[in-house]
Amino acid sequence: MRQAFALFVIGGVLMGWIGVQNLASLSRRPSHQPPPVAVAAPATSVPTPRTLASHPPLRDFDHHPPPFAAAGQADPAPTPQPSSPAGRLTVLLMGIDQRPDEAAASRDPGRTDSMMLVSADFDAHVASMVSIPRDGFVVIPDYGNERVNAAYTFGELDQRGSGPDVAKRTVSHLFGLPVDRYALVDIHSMEQVIDTLGGVWIDNPYRLVDHAYPTDDYRTITIDIPAGRQRMDGVAAVEYARTRHPDSDYGRQFRQQQVLLAIRDQVLQLQNLPRLPHLMPELLSLVRTDLSPSEIVQLANFGRSLDRSTGLAVLPPNPDLTPSYTGPGGAAYINLTPAYRAAVRRLIEQPRVAVERADIAVYNAGAPAGSGGIAAATLGRAGFQVSTIATGPRVAATRIEAGSSARQTAMLIARALELPLDALVISGDSSSVSIWLGPDVRLPSG
Repeated sequence: MRQAFALFVIGGVLMGWIGVQNLASLSRRPSHQPPPVAVAAPATSVPTPRTLASHPPLRDFDHHPPPFAAAGQADPAPTPQPSSPAGRLTVLLMGIDQRPDEAAASRDPGRTDSMMLVSADFDAHVASMVSIPRDGFVVIPDYGNERVNAAYTFGELDQRGSGPDVAKRTVSHLFGLPVDRYALVDIHSMEQVIDTLGGVWIDNPYRLVDHAYPTDDYRTITIDIPAGRQRMDGVAAVEYARTRHPDSDYGRQFRQQQVLLAIRDQVLQLQNLPRLPHLMPELLSLVRTDLSPSEIVQLANFGRSLDRSTGLAVLPPNPDLTPSYTGPGGAAYINLTPAYRAAVRRLIEQPRVAVERADIAVYNAGAPAGSGGIAAATLGRAGFQVSTIATGPRVAATRIEAGSSARQTAMLIARALELPLDALVISGDSSSVSIWLGPDVRLPSG
């Protein structure tokens, strides 16, 4: 089974492009008003699948669903609005998995086996990034329940060219978020772009050996990538990001994010800056997208002062939020849990909170037994991850203690637990949040 990684062409170019520009013509930022995008309301029952156009048997499709509900089927999340609020632009990046013979014969349209949401919040001046597990079991509006990477395929089988819109609608339905634009690339474009940029620098944390790496001619080969910092050409970088046999799909998602950022960094290298006016038309010609020229200009302005350490919010792959399941015959599925979907919504809607990367601890300090777990579960449903649940010294009244570097997180935690803001104590400049549950606490039900 082949895993495409090519979405990082547009991802790296986009993030590099928004991070570059001292061009005078881009000095004024136009207002962002993306046109409406149709969004399906969350389904309350299993939708009746649409009859697909006649097609040959497709690789990877399976008829044995997993023992958990498809994500998005009965979500309590509000129906997303047709477009993002002014000041935000959210783009679905997709890497297409299609071998050359399939493309030439127009047979199997392939699957978007790499999917990522990148959102630019112009007001908060933060870019958010999250990988969507390709085997996530979801509701595909009008088509039924399948892996999320099949949404594009179903659309293409029904009507050539409609795949991106079906994928956008599926992801929007999944997270309860507007998805304004898309960008689609293939793996060979990925290799070409990296080579055009002179390669990328990657710090591989441990040696990767894959004895079953898939090739275009349906064979497998062995690849061996040493640990350590190294410059990779297009072929090596794609192999690094596509392989998953040495560890897991979670490791593969991490490597994809890593290479995406490496492309962005390479675009911003001084030796490449003078070449950008000539490189950009060539690089962007490899991408299929509905981003308008004015939106690209807006992204360019946005990125001029974007700092990777303080202006980039990333939701790392987390098997606790997205547990995997292997069914009969080895069919792989991933459960996109409510906690994962809430974390994605919070990442996009509250990017400054994600940038704070607060360490959250809950202490039972005189509250009824079990209150710590209840509070942690409430915060989990709101998209927060609690690192510590423990018993602490008794306090007279419930309070939240936080450093100034976690102020936004602490305020949202107070809201999620329905605590008054005067229960919030800010001191120091740490990024930690400690919640002390006293005998007076009344936690939200459900």
